[in-house]
Amino acid sequence: MDTIKTKIKTRDFGEIEISEKDMILFSSGLFAFDDLRNFVIISPLGEGIYPMWLQSAEDEKPCFIVYNPFEIIKDYSPRLSAADKKSIDFSDGDELFYLVIAVVPTDVKRTTVNLKSPIVINRTKSTAAQIILDESYDIKFPIFREKGAD
Repeated sequence: MDTIKTKIKTRDFGEIEISEKDMILFSSGLFAFDDLRNFVIISPLGEGIYPMWLQSAEDEKPCFIVYNPFEIIKDYSPRLSAADKKSIDFSDGDELFYLVIAVVPTDVKRTTVNLKSPIVINRTKSTAAQIILDESYDIKFPIFREKGAD
């Protein structure tokens, strides 16, 4: 079966071709971008190498630098509520993937990520949602920390 390709305009990479199978559907959009539903992950440094970009496939401007939270904080353990699971059409056996949005200031060493509101992607069904966790995680967690810092 042929994979359907489509071209999208991106904020940082110009026009790129993506496979429709790589499209991720956000049933409720992202916070402050409720009207945009289709996004794609761009990995310019290679698959699984961070940072990555979460780019709207509908509008070139909404684009977010994202990281895997488990590579930033080893004991990160988000718990999804029943409503959270429903928002991504989760079923037992589905593969979940988490990303956190970064804020990158002029001084890149001061980059922070929002651990409180991760993006949860159901890789099995290509659905996703940005959720607010009940746990007390930081919304401005520094990703570059001094050696010896917890």
